[in-house]
Amino acid sequence: MILALALAQAPALAEPPAPAELHLRAQLKARQSTMIASEISARISQLKLHDGERFSAGQVLIGFHCTLEEAQLSKAQATLGKKIRTYEVNQQLETRRSIGALELAVSKAESEEAKADLRIAQAMVDRCVIHAPFSGKVSEVIARPYQSVRPGDPLLEILDDKDLEVEFMASSRSMPNLAPGKRFRVTLDEVAKSYQAEITRIGGKVDPVSQTVKVYGRIIDKADELLPGMSGAIEFPASQ
Repeated sequence: MILALALAQAPALAEPPAPAELHLRAQLKARQSTMIASEISARISQLKLHDGERFSAGQVLIGFHCTLEEAQLSKAQATLGKKIRTYEVNQQLETRRSIGALELAVSKAESEEAKADLRIAQAMVDRCVIHAPFSGKVSEVIARPYQSVRPGDPLLEILDDKDLEVEFMASSRSMPNLAPGKRFRVTLDEVAKSYQAEITRIGGKVDPVSQTVKVYGRIIDKADELLPGMSGAIEFPASQ
């Protein structure tokens, strides 16, 4: 009886309050960025871009002195011409039965081998010039003109500053409230401005230690002043 009365007088369990606005830190990152490295051992002959300068897709970023490679290409071209001509003559002789089938087959194989050698020489010369894989901006210049480099040496870091995304870490418990298309605002410290943004995708795993998940988004507002590396606070209104 007393227990029943106590239970009746006890206040009903209140439902958990709706979470307040989520305040998280985010950073802008370029979706496309890469470190340009040398594929050959050579001396740099052309490097005109500086940090912060723009370039177009296909533009020459770096050129190398490749006298030896160019000479090998010329030699391969001459050798191929000679081998093809020999094969053509042997074809004519074979129709007159002036040479045997083996000699004709050997000359054909030698012409095919010369074609392969030419492709190798051309590939080596192609490595003497590095073209931009996309349009963007130089973010760091590591090498210098006339510097001798080896394969794998970093030369230039580039990025596409027109294709930025917002990246932040959110609690894994908030995942039910995070979905592509959900709107939020990001206020960037460097420009002291707020921008409308939306989630584009959720990371593929949860960090088991911090119990967080990566979230990616894009800024909807057109903003030419934004740069990779800018950071600030994001807010998800509780009403969303």
